[in-house]
Amino acid sequence: MMIKNFMTVLVILLLSLFPEQVNSQSLTELEKNYINAKKNLENANHVLDSLKIVLNKKANQIDYEKSKQNADNDKIIEMMSSSVVVSNKYESQQKKVNQIENRITSIINELNKKYTSIIDSLQTLQNSDEFNGDKEQLDSQVLFYTEKKLAVAPKISLLSFDPSRLLKIDPGKTKDSLESTIYKEYLENAYAEISSDLKDVEQRYSEISRILLLQKKTERFLKETEFDNGIPTEGSTPDKKYTTYTGSGRDVNPDPGVVKDRAIVIDQYRGFTLLLNQLNIDPTSGDKLDRQLLQIGENSSLDLKQYKKVLVELRKKLQEYKLVLGNKIGNNK
Repeated sequence: MMIKNFMTVLVILLLSLFPEQVNSQSLTELEKNYINAKKNLENANHVLDSLKIVLNKKANQIDYEKSKQNADNDKIIEMMSSSVVVSNKYESQQKKVNQIENRITSIINELNKKYTSIIDSLQTLQNSDEFNGDKEQLDSQVLFYTEKKLAVAPKISLLSFDPSRLLKIDPGKTKDSLESTIYKEYLENAYAEISSDLKDVEQRYSEISRILLLQKKTERFLKETEFDNGIPTEGSTPDKKYTTYTGSGRDVNPDPGVVKDRAIVIDQYRGFTLLLNQLNIDPTSGDKLDRQLLQIGENSSLDLKQYKKVLVELRKKLQEYKLVLGNKIGNNK
């Protein structure tokens, strides 16, 4: 009876969250579109790579023909004409790839909004004095949608500037106003980039921390119930590696969808470790994480505690750079 009451409350909650779904895409539709768009992108990139190989091969053949002592100009012209056709196909395919990537970005933004709204509302409901349902069931739902949100988060990019060069810039020692203006623009762009990355890292840290907390609570909950009799339960995570907790979430959404894409999460982790290495200018510095921690194989399991540790270190580095940049910009004003 308690679970039925909980599900009734949750269904009402979800309907109140997304009344616009009559005229727009539902969460399930967005997840399916995300998966389909990713498959389309993979196929489109495969075609693009094939065209690139053909294009490079033709370019090498043209270069080889030109290098001959008695080069056949007619043959070269014919080969170049053929190369133009492939080049046009390559450019057209590149546009298709860009369009699919833009569509994926748009879908991810919509998914993030919906996941965030659901998570916030579930937590509000959980903290409400009027809610008399099973809070453990709410925990499983928060965990379910937090993992979904994590799975669609984009990979972070490396910084567009050289951190070592950044630290050497002294705005107070510029030779003229032009050099001062150039330095100021460079520093302000770097500051904006660092601030954006720091915001992303803090958000990811919050999501990982929530998942770890809820996994611990879920494991404790399972031990206190009849599920602790040795029978494996779907969604349990005894090895504490990255797996998808479906649990009661299956009652709301039977298709976990994007949560299955574990490779995306590992790719995100690799992006963060690369950024951390980029910021660690001095390889002998004591605050650099163990190299084994920063590396993960193609078939390895990703420990979320390991992920969190990297985020903690990266957040500290980004905060340090933001402070240095802020001081440099202040000195330049």
